[in-house]
Amino acid sequence: MYKKYQSVLILFLSFSLSNCTAQKKTSVKTATEVQNDTLDSYFSNLYEAKMFNGAVAVKRKGKLIFKKAYGIANLEKQTPFLTTTSQEIASVSKQFTAAAILLLQQENKLKVTDLATTYLGDDFPYKDITISQLLSHTAGLPDYEPYFRKNWDPTIIAYNKDILQYFKTQKPAILTVAGEKYNYSNTGYILLAEIVNAASGTTLEHYLSKKVFKPMQMNSSFFLGRDSIWEKKNYAPGYMFSLTECKNVIPETLANNAYYRFLSGRLGSGRLSSNIDDLIKWDEFLHDDSIFNKALKELAFTVHPPTKDSSDYGYGWHIINDSVKGKTVYHTGSWAGNLTYIRRSLVTKDLVIILNNTHNSAYLKEIRKAVNGYLNGESLVFPKVKASELFKNSACELTLKMIPQWYQDNKNIDWDVTDLKALQKDYEKIGASDKTEMLNLLISIIQTANKS
Repeated sequence: MYKKYQSVLILFLSFSLSNCTAQKKTSVKTATEVQNDTLDSYFSNLYEAKMFNGAVAVKRKGKLIFKKAYGIANLEKQTPFLTTTSQEIASVSKQFTAAAILLLQQENKLKVTDLATTYLGDDFPYKDITISQLLSHTAGLPDYEPYFRKNWDPTIIAYNKDILQYFKTQKPAILTVAGEKYNYSNTGYILLAEIVNAASGTTLEHYLSKKVFKPMQMNSSFFLGRDSIWEKKNYAPGYMFSLTECKNVIPETLANNAYYRFLSGRLGSGRLSSNIDDLIKWDEFLHDDSIFNKALKELAFTVHPPTKDSSDYGYGWHIINDSVKGKTVYHTGSWAGNLTYIRRSLVTKDLVIILNNTHNSAYLKEIRKAVNGYLNGESLVFPKVKASELFKNSACELTLKMIPQWYQDNKNIDWDVTDLKALQKDYEKIGASDKTEMLNLLISIIQTANKS
């Protein structure tokens, strides 16, 4: 069954590549791909196995050694994913928000030691929070999302001003005293976007466009309303998997996911769209002192820990000391089917960028680890197929009678019983009794095999 499944995917890939050629000729001016046979074979196989759909770039010692895209960008239009294709980069956006704050400090329009109330107004109730604490996730503010998911009118888009007003009027209790603990906070970065607005006199969007995107010719980086993404040319909207349809669908069409649309107006914590080519330029920008001076970059790439907790976070970046590459900064992102990753080695100038728009989260950590290891001279390790993921993709084609043979045909994959049981509960929630019954049998077969 799995071999048949791979054959279908190979045909699908061929169709995608032919589409790609057609689009290059007619409407999309693409940058030249940079080929590395080892990495290309790895990502081609990932795509064929439904473990990856998106674009990748890799630098070794400052030299671009690989840049390529795989699969489909817009599933409805069947447009190919290219290295020039933009997608929402989710929390990778935070480093751009942090850069805007630091550029404003460079212009003497604010200081990171300033209190947030200086820019958010005297009616902002959290008087002791500094800009630095917002940047480093140590401000102690609660997340806004649970309140909005429960109370907000889903037909109305919520914007930053609405979230700020919530904190001013509802005054939710702090999680921890400002500066004492690390709590990763989307709230903090939404407030930072409002601080950029107050200090610069313009929105985060316009400030970044003027100070970063235009000077660096990052022409495919922008903030886009969610209702516009489905028709935009050369754009990859995010998709999520439907257990009932056994395919990727628009995320907000799934149960309890309406918030992906009505919370799409906020910016600062996410929502920036970009592409592989622009993120390569961003990496170059961060190695250059012409716009963003060395002292301020050092602030971004230094851990700012809380007083009573540990942290690896600077301003918009996680920071680690790699045993091979030295000081390394990275960030991940996940929102509405979009998964993103950027990792930069400050000393060796190695770079890994991975963009994915089909929420293949089950394998992405392994993929990131493999590519990082490859830059350290290790062999690329292909993720072992997870039974829960393969079952999801195959479930609509299976029947109860087919399960014993399906197990035998795929015996060498990772029979992750814990994940299969979690998947079974997901099917129970949506009333998919046929798939629940199949999983009951499958789990029983696995447990019997493990005892023998």
